[in-house]
Amino acid sequence: MPSVTPVERPTRDAVIVGIVALCVRIPAFFAPQALGFDDGQFAMSVIAMRHGGVPFRDVFSSQGPLFLPIAWLGDLLTGRRLDSPRAASVVAGVVLAILVLSLARRLTARGPAMLAAVLVALSGSVLWTTGPLTSDGIGEAFAVGTALAALAYWRDPRVRRAALVGVIAGGALAVKSLLVIPALVAAGIWVLLRRRPLDVLAVPAAAVVMVLVASAPWGLSRVFDQYVRYHTDAVADRPIGANFHKLTSTLVERDLPLLLAVAIGLVGIVGALAARRRTAPIADAAEPRTGPVPVAAPRPPAFPVLVWFVLVLAVVLTESPMWRNHVAHVAVPLALLLAIALDRSPRPGRVTALAATVALLAAPWSIVHLTELIRPQQPAPRIVALNHTLARLPAGALVIADTPGLVWRAGRRTPDNFVDVSILRITSPTPSLRLTGTDIVRAARRADVCAVVRWSNERFTHFPTLGPRLRAAGYVAQNRHGVEVVWVKSRCRPPGSGRASRTTAAVAPRRSPG
Repeated sequence: MPSVTPVERPTRDAVIVGIVALCVRIPAFFAPQALGFDDGQFAMSVIAMRHGGVPFRDVFSSQGPLFLPIAWLGDLLTGRRLDSPRAASVVAGVVLAILVLSLARRLTARGPAMLAAVLVALSGSVLWTTGPLTSDGIGEAFAVGTALAALAYWRDPRVRRAALVGVIAGGALAVKSLLVIPALVAAGIWVLLRRRPLDVLAVPAAAVVMVLVASAPWGLSRVFDQYVRYHTDAVADRPIGANFHKLTSTLVERDLPLLLAVAIGLVGIVGALAARRRTAPIADAAEPRTGPVPVAAPRPPAFPVLVWFVLVLAVVLTESPMWRNHVAHVAVPLALLLAIALDRSPRPGRVTALAATVALLAAPWSIVHLTELIRPQQPAPRIVALNHTLARLPAGALVIADTPGLVWRAGRRTPDNFVDVSILRITSPTPSLRLTGTDIVRAARRADVCAVVRWSNERFTHFPTLGPRLRAAGYVAQNRHGVEVVWVKSRCRPPGSGRASRTTAAVAPRRSPG
């Protein structure tokens, strides 16, 4: 059997981790329903861009200025089909797992690094941000890429490597701001440890340039309003207790294998400390060696990963509002700390094998709690009826909905400014960012808008007079079921509706069984 060279082994490991990460994300990519509100909202944003919508100008954009262009590129490269908006997120999940492997391999041995990368690839928290389309997975991939570039700089410090760290860090900030900062701080520590002032200055300078370059095409003031001000306006109290409960419950439900492996790693660390105390007197009494002593290549210090983990915990526990998707930013440094703990245990190979076994035994628990992603369900009968109602609309008809994913999966579009109808936008204190019932009725009067959908009890229910105002505008209520209702314009003929447009066919829905 041919031996594996040192160069071939990392490549082989990366391929294995990448295949594992891709396989578990394929069902989510083809899921027949939107996997959460963000999945539908951002997919509709991408589809709006297909039709010429410009982020921050036409398409309301609550994430960083680089996020939608990346999602648009993934959509383009996969043929702009119904599921294509999720492509960038799935690729980010694969890249993230491989980057974690490379980062952990520079800090630890191969076995612990492989386990950390596989646990990230299979992490439920990470899967929820890199199967459905979200900004968290893409932003975390940039963040880990920044840390990896910083380790490459640590090994061979040069100003151009420092500039690369800054460019990737700027990319992370241009996708997801606050939650990626802890990883960027860790990367900054590795750069600072080399004590090269010019290089230290190059990192933030390159990051600022990257953010400006990513923002300039859309208008700096619009990016600031929708990406920064929109979120800071939403901050109220900081419910640390509620955030802690959400964090722990999410980790238990989605990442129990990782948590149990970490417990094994902590036992290994305790064993290592005890062994060090026992052997210290013997080592002191031993006579010095004579002759040359082989010196291994020095490893970078690992404490920045601990700083990363502590800072991201602080962010998640104190942010308002805190969403479950944000737990993915905790799972990644936790997996890296696991690899470091296993590597420093008295018997790394055995402890790593034990941690992997325990994680494997806990896998069924995660599978049960991730059924929605691993085995997506077909739409409920009420959603099938909604799809049929929207399918009967004229070609080119637009639909306003408080759940944009329903419009996406029905093969329809929403007006560009209504891709984000989240509760934060409805309750925003800033008039230029706020969405009101008057905005909905005004848009519903457009010739190309033929239906309005209220499906959630958290969003359009804030407008109790919406139904009467739509009826006055020529709409008739259909498909009533509790708060769920579809208002259809009785006479609607969008411009050019006499023939089906090419773009409408590009997002035509798949027919579900029955």
